[in-house]
Amino acid sequence: MDATLIRESPFLTGHHQPNRMEVDAPDLVVRGKLPDDLAGVFYRNGAEPLYPPTDEDYHWFDGDGMVYAFFIENGRVSMRNRWVRTEKFELELREGRRLFGVLGNPMTTDPLAAGTRYNTANTNVIIHSGKLLALMEGAPPVALDPRTLATLGEHTYGGVITSTFSAHPKVDLATGELVNIGWAVNGLGGDAVIRYDIIDADGQPTKTEFIPVPHMTMMHTFLLTENWVVFPVMPLEISLQRLLAGGPMTAWVPDRPSKLGIMPRTGTAADVRWVEVEPRHMLHEANVWEDEQGRIVADVAAAEGTALFPDIHGNRASHKETQQSLRRWTIDPNNPDNSLHEVVINDHDIQFPRPDDRLMTRPTRHAFANSNLNSEDGRVDGMDSALRVDTATGAEDLYHFGPRTAVGELIFAPRVGSTGELDGYAITLVHREGAGESELVVFDAADIAAGPIASAVIPFRVPSGFHCSYYSVDSPLYRQAFTSP
Repeated sequence: MDATLIRESPFLTGHHQPNRMEVDAPDLVVRGKLPDDLAGVFYRNGAEPLYPPTDEDYHWFDGDGMVYAFFIENGRVSMRNRWVRTEKFELELREGRRLFGVLGNPMTTDPLAAGTRYNTANTNVIIHSGKLLALMEGAPPVALDPRTLATLGEHTYGGVITSTFSAHPKVDLATGELVNIGWAVNGLGGDAVIRYDIIDADGQPTKTEFIPVPHMTMMHTFLLTENWVVFPVMPLEISLQRLLAGGPMTAWVPDRPSKLGIMPRTGTAADVRWVEVEPRHMLHEANVWEDEQGRIVADVAAAEGTALFPDIHGNRASHKETQQSLRRWTIDPNNPDNSLHEVVINDHDIQFPRPDDRLMTRPTRHAFANSNLNSEDGRVDGMDSALRVDTATGAEDLYHFGPRTAVGELIFAPRVGSTGELDGYAITLVHREGAGESELVVFDAADIAAGPIASAVIPFRVPSGFHCSYYSVDSPLYRQAFTSP
């Protein structure tokens, strides 16, 4: 990789700098002692470009998917990482160079890529119906072998899902269902329509609904409860017409309200009720459920704007101006006059809030997140802390790793036999500035402030990435994936 091109973007240097290698490490060195009742697999996905971008303005969300798997058992950890070998990846590997523009920009994509889908599969990685799926919201999921991480190919659910799939589908363990959306199903130049899917525990689609939305937006997530679904349309707009006119394709529209589409979970497009709320940027939620009054309660990471993309005039806000805090949104789906009530639960700068995933769509009290105390720009410099918030009281349980440390998404990992919400551990990947190694760090979930109880040392720097999942060996999702032929 040409070093002059690497220097052009902060997301290709420092803790973001790609390694461009695949590794098998059968027994990592462990500092401290891993608990005997921590047994399962921790997956992490992220963007690691095979070749340098041809566009001048590289974006954090670009780059080929690289999945890491850490298998934990009997106090030992083995590690494996593999690129997700999409058709895009294989085409560029054959040609020996980058062919696609950043984020698939058609204006800077080589004609050789015509007819090949821009699918990086770089954002999330989950298990459902016995399959390990690498996800991005612009393309179908890509199935991987859960043990070897070998790419098995795009998974279209028998041809039902051939366009887009969410980076954040919801797996409801109470029903076994995977609930999903796909945005821009008519392409970026077509009508603004999303697809809503319900897929049963065996991987069979049971419902598909096409829903018009107010404008084309990057719908990175959605909100799901036991009985309701909410489709968030933020002021972030995608416009090919603006791109062709020389402006940014994805841009924040100042003073545009956010809109929330509220629908019964088993409803139809005709049932959707749209409500306008104050402009908000929201790409991630911890958890969503219904309270005793039947209201939708959503604990989300939100801000009044975003630094990820410019506005329609090309101006870009700073990270400090748009840092996200943990907020509670309360929505009464049965009262059209009560659209949304918002309170700030905790005002630390956070990125990826997560619950105990076993309780998704059901009430939870605790949210885990990577947080930022000291860095100027948490996305560039690195989020430097691990945080748990009691969402009922706002009380925080925080461990600061020190300045210019890059802390990844913090995941709750239930101990084997766990039944309680804090009955287990919290795991994240950490890289300290200038270090030649990274660490898989394990906390007591109920006492983050006490610091790590153990860590597995990765003898090279793992570039910062996006989303993670953990599956205990006694999880039904783990058993289905690891006992399937």
